[in-house]
Amino acid sequence: MDSTVKIRQHRRMLRRERPVVVAVCGSPGAGKTTVARATARRLGVPFLTRDEIKVGLALSSASVVKDGGVHLNPEFHIAGGPLSHRAEAVMVDTARLLASSGVSFVVESSVLSRTLMDGLLACDARILAVHVVARASVIDERLRARAAQGGETDRQLLSQFRRGEMKRSIFDAPGEVDAVVEVDTSGEDEPGIEPIVAAVIALIR
Repeated sequence: MDSTVKIRQHRRMLRRERPVVVAVCGSPGAGKTTVARATARRLGVPFLTRDEIKVGLALSSASVVKDGGVHLNPEFHIAGGPLSHRAEAVMVDTARLLASSGVSFVVESSVLSRTLMDGLLACDARILAVHVVARASVIDERLRARAAQGGETDRQLLSQFRRGEMKRSIFDAPGEVDAVVEVDTSGEDEPGIEPIVAAVIALIR
């Protein structure tokens, strides 16, 4: 029986029992969002990502300039700045609300913060950490391509990466999770999420 059939059979359990949270972490440029989005789509569950929450917060305080463009709050362009911290707080609150309501979901953030973990553990969620990794040369190229498109935040991240400030160990999953899966996205093909699906099925059996 393939994993797609198994997931269909277990979706009712994902809704009825202790929630399963797939927490995706890893370095900027490693491919977290791609893996997290594909996982949420495959499992048929909600997807939370701090970066999209940050964009929403920035747009809520944005202004329209004379040429019709949108001027975002300057804080938006500061990696790890105040707006990032507010987005983290919103994400944690939302994750806690979903988990306490028994909803399984996928959440994505570079580092699985202490506040996020404490919130999920307080809701008795089963946590599958997915650490997304890639070769240093691949991450460098991805961040360089993003920075070339004009992203100030991406230029900061590229600079930090090249200075050696984003070692893989920084993004390791915390020890309290129920299981850990590592996904390497260095190849040209779409990253395989079958190990993630199999780990979710194992948690809900």
